[in-house]
Amino acid sequence: MNVSELAKRYGITPFDLFCAYHLGITADDGYRFQNIHDVAKRFGCSSGVIKQLLADLNMDADALVQSKFDIASAQVDVMAAPEGVSRRELARELYDQFLKAPRKARDWARELVEDARENEKTYGKRRRP
Repeated sequence: MNVSELAKRYGITPFDLFCAYHLGITADDGYRFQNIHDVAKRFGCSSGVIKQLLADLNMDADALVQSKFDIASAQVDVMAAPEGVSRRELARELYDQFLKAPRKARDWARELVEDARENEKTYGKRRRP
């Protein structure tokens, strides 16, 4: 993954951004949910810079949706790390998995049709007023 000029300017590595924004790893290797504003404050920049970096580094919401990487499980693993286990060290393997995870564009129309079928099985046909 190439580091963008913007990332270089602010001294933000892709790994550090992944840890902070997606995994909630704090600067002291703790855990706390961090929104885009928290992450921006931590790195001394605006939330717009963080948003741009997430897009530039292919780590934005769209990239996660199109990835086979299980971000929810990764977040739980980091949150539940036992005392004495470095969250950053745990995150190195997770980051590697994220980078290697296959990505493909989702077929939203197909997914909506499949969801509608599943809902019909569960709740019955929808009655129109």
